[in-house]
Amino acid sequence: MEAALRDLIGIKSVNLRTHNVVFSPHGFTCFGVATSIPELEIHSNEVFIWHARAGILPITKSEIIRFGMDAPSGLNLILSERPVQSECHSVDTFDFIILEPEDISSWIGKAVLSGDLIAAAKDEDDRARMEEYGHERKIEKILVLKPAIEVKSWSAQRGMEGVSSTPVLISARLWSVLGELHGPNGEIESGEWTILEDPWSKTVTLLNDIQNLQHAPILRTIEPQDINWLAPDRINEELSKVIEERRRGNSVKSGVSGTVRSMLLQKWPLDSERAIVSHSKIMIPGWVIHLETEKILHGRNGRLYDY
Repeated sequence: MEAALRDLIGIKSVNLRTHNVVFSPHGFTCFGVATSIPELEIHSNEVFIWHARAGILPITKSEIIRFGMDAPSGLNLILSERPVQSECHSVDTFDFIILEPEDISSWIGKAVLSGDLIAAAKDEDDRARMEEYGHERKIEKILVLKPAIEVKSWSAQRGMEGVSSTPVLISARLWSVLGELHGPNGEIESGEWTILEDPWSKTVTLLNDIQNLQHAPILRTIEPQDINWLAPDRINEELSKVIEERRRGNSVKSGVSGTVRSMLLQKWPLDSERAIVSHSKIMIPGWVIHLETEKILHGRNGRLYDY
């Protein structure tokens, strides 16, 4: 994650430059000094940017106090991949801000999903390293849905502040159906539908915001179990259920007391036999939540899944 953070700092900082470190606190690396980082609402003449690599033990109050003894004058921004004890924020001997693991994951996640980090991720050495793993691959031309949740808010609402998370992409299918709806009186209406098959939540839904899809960044991708995908003999049936419409229609009945008009819902089913059906891969944003047993946080429905 250090490389991604360096890239992100380089993109988001104003007037970032190197800084000759006079002291080398154990466990902290200086990324440089910048004038400001507007996206983090940090505006200062000088902000010194530090990175604490991931580790098992949290950053403690005494560690921050020792850090502050030799810290340069000015605002010190600490990007911590280690958990941070709450007492650290009460230290007032020097000017500093700590971004905790969930803050960093959220920041990086937003950047990669918006495309800010794609250019940095296209480095050939990075691609070569990623391709060493079967579950990590180049997916620049695959689309990704926008997230509907924010990991920091999600964890806070569940009393899980400080939990470590890593942004990932989870696989789904995008079905395209070109066909005709048949009305109750022989009417025929042509149409085209885009349908999302989500194997994690095991749902099939119409996707209306297809125009807002983005190209997927290069992140670790996670596949569901094969059993979670629609079986071939159920595909047409499930897609037809989603596409079928119920429309209001008029019913006229004549009787002794006169003519009675009523409203009823009429079926407009898809002619599945003549429909043209195709599918492509699409990604859903998510996070690996590092609990005792790692879980996937679904970026659309906010639920946790095993993998």
